[in-house]
Amino acid sequence: MTTDAQLDARFGPVFARIAAGALEREAQRRLPFEEVKWLREAGFGRIRVPVEHGGFGATLPQFFRQLIALARADSNLPQLWRGHIGFVESRLGHSDPGVRERWLRRIAEGIIVGNAQSEETSPSFWRNATTVRRVGDGWRLDGRKSYSTGSIFADWILTTATVDAEHSATVLVPAAAPGVQLIDDWDGFGQRLTGSGTTVFEDVPIAGEDVEPYENGAARPSTLVAIYQLVHLATLAGIAQAAVADTVAFVSQRTRNLANPAQPRPRFDPQVQQVVGRLQSKAFAATATALAAVDVLEQEPGDAADAAVFAAQTAVIELVLGLTSELFEVGGASAVTERFRLDRHWRNARTLASHNPAIVRQTIVGDHLLNGTSPTSWARRTWEAVQEGR
Repeated sequence: MTTDAQLDARFGPVFARIAAGALEREAQRRLPFEEVKWLREAGFGRIRVPVEHGGFGATLPQFFRQLIALARADSNLPQLWRGHIGFVESRLGHSDPGVRERWLRRIAEGIIVGNAQSEETSPSFWRNATTVRRVGDGWRLDGRKSYSTGSIFADWILTTATVDAEHSATVLVPAAAPGVQLIDDWDGFGQRLTGSGTTVFEDVPIAGEDVEPYENGAARPSTLVAIYQLVHLATLAGIAQAAVADTVAFVSQRTRNLANPAQPRPRFDPQVQQVVGRLQSKAFAATATALAAVDVLEQEPGDAADAAVFAAQTAVIELVLGLTSELFEVGGASAVTERFRLDRHWRNARTLASHNPAIVRQTIVGDHLLNGTSPTSWARRTWEAVQEGR
């Protein structure tokens, strides 16, 4: 098995190069195509792939430590890899050995898989406006997806579509296939460089082996809900670490301290030191909480892991949003200048915190603790609600 030290040695220099250009990319809103290429070439997309298939065979804790380090360098990068990360886990656990082998081999060769599953107009994920229909030996895909994070950087796109009234399907689409249009129209105030724009499918030909139909509302045991949320938590932990590092750098270069004339340099001011110490405590706690949830998933996948991840979600969000707001207390008006862009940490954290609303996850955790309700039962209940609303 690959060690943490080996992974650090391989990816640390790449992360450092990515961090060096983070402010410039943010200022220019330059999508990180080059940086994605660096990660692809270093083998980032195959960290979890078993060694015998050409990967590094890393454990979940090992992988998420690397993801936090990447998020510290630039929080946009882990999010745009999120679809790929989930796809790798889905192939590792796939029930069909042929599908598993085929995709793990492709991933080891360097392909990247993007995500295009959300629709702004659909009342439920069981009612995709996007459709896939049989044509001869293959299928044809039509529809429009929003928030297609990472797809603009990808070789393949994972999407979902309606087959008929009772069935949906996961569909794997070559990004360069005729009829695929990728639009860079994401206008969020945070995580600006994730390529989370619109994807349009117009009569796209799909091979039969790349469509997997399933029954709506059926139980589909999976670690993916936890994995997808953990990507956000790892990214938030990385934001917290980067925010502390940037605050330390900001304070260290300051020579003016109007609030405390007895300490002309702010870095010697006990009040400033206290704020920085408090920020570091929150960053440490956010990182430890995220990694603790990863450990639960590694050791006990299922309801326990989902409940742990959902509980960690609220804790990490509160810690990081508090940290990225409080950091401005160390610098007065100079801390809000465009030159330092310290605000990007709060904007990015707030954007990530709005994914998979914490209020829903808190309710799920409470119901699980009080009534023993499985955290994954929301899928079945949602389908039942859709049926009742017909």
